[in-house]
Amino acid sequence: ELGAIDGQRLTRLGQRLARLPTDPRLGRMVLEAERHGCVREVLIITAALSIQDPRERPAEHRQAADEAHARFTVPGSDFLTLVKLWDHLREQQKALTGNQFRKLCRSEYLNYLRVREWHDLFSQLRQVAGGLGIRSGTQEGVPAGHPHRVHQALLAGLLSHLGMRDRPTRQYRGAHGSRSMIARGSAAGKALPRWVMAAELVETNRLWARMVAAVQ
Repeated sequence: ELGAIDGQRLTRLGQRLARLPTDPRLGRMVLEAERHGCVREVLIITAALSIQDPRERPAEHRQAADEAHARFTVPGSDFLTLVKLWDHLREQQKALTGNQFRKLCRSEYLNYLRVREWHDLFSQLRQVAGGLGIRSGTQEGVPAGHPHRVHQALLAGLLSHLGMRDRPTRQYRGAHGSRSMIARGSAAGKALPRWVMAAELVETNRLWARMVAAVQ
């Protein structure tokens, strides 16, 4: 699926993939991001997907937390929502002292230690990617970090996590006959797009697609 193995041997892409210290699906996204000129955005997203979500929803403050997090929602894409949150945090981190930033995280229902872990992992991935010669670039006529390019890069690692809506239901038909539904709170949940991709498919009382984006 990722193009990393040919028979029992690693392909050239697979050899590069093996050097990235992350899940192969996520590493595949990073390699594809180079071609689409969105390395920074994909590194932010893959680092976030490698750790526990820094956003917290304590039971006693669930509505306040949801309102605080909703400011960063990018309609149709939970992945681009992560990038918007990252940009906000980086801006605040530059403007505030360490203690002030820690208090900001608490007031916005963000786990400070996980935010630190996110930043550290991003830096680590960027350093390793740089060692592989992966640099941010642009395709002619397409702005760097364009949302469509970001989603195309992510899709390289999520081919088996594609879903097509089974109208008129809220279910999505996926690979191997799977049927999933978009998890609560997703930026793509209300619109119910025709096609979606998901970072993960989790089975509880049913199969749920989590961290979702609409794709064409």
